[in-house]
Amino acid sequence: MQEERKLTFGKYKGQEIKYIILTHIGYIMWCFENIDWFKLTDEEQALYDAIAIMIKKERLQMTFPVEIMYKHIRDREAFEKLKTLFTFNGEYTTCKMSEENNSICNSIEKYRIPITHSIRKQECSSLGSLSLGDLTGLAHSMNKEIERARLNCESDEDIFGGWGSMNDYKD
Repeated sequence: MQEERKLTFGKYKGQEIKYIILTHIGYIMWCFENIDWFKLTDEEQALYDAIAIMIKKERLQMTFPVEIMYKHIRDREAFEKLKTLFTFNGEYTTCKMSEENNSICNSIEKYRIPITHSIRKQECSSLGSLSLGDLTGLAHSMNKEIERARLNCESDEDIFGGWGSMNDYKD
């Protein structure tokens, strides 16, 4: 098995890039925007695309401007169709069972959360997906960013980009 690339700079120095994409995609977006030489491999880019598309498809609120994240998606056709390998079940990013043998899913298999005693392996197939990693890091980053913004007296519109509340959404 090939060793994963790791960041050689910044607050995530020494951590695997794929893990950072899964847990703090906003940092990868920041790298795209601020470091001219920063590039992802094709496989890392495919993972970035799939996670960014999942964020849009699932309407997940981020503390950073998602439009900037979306502009770095290379697979524009998948983005337009909101086609992604991943779903978000409210707690975990999951790879769709039908895509389980996909090379991207296989490459991040080591980030899987062990199946707990409450959900046995055979029950996972009935759920239609397997957990690939929790978003604890992403949630922590989002909370820290919100805390920073609140300390700087930023408004909700500044923090969330004027998205409004969940109650404002209408089908």
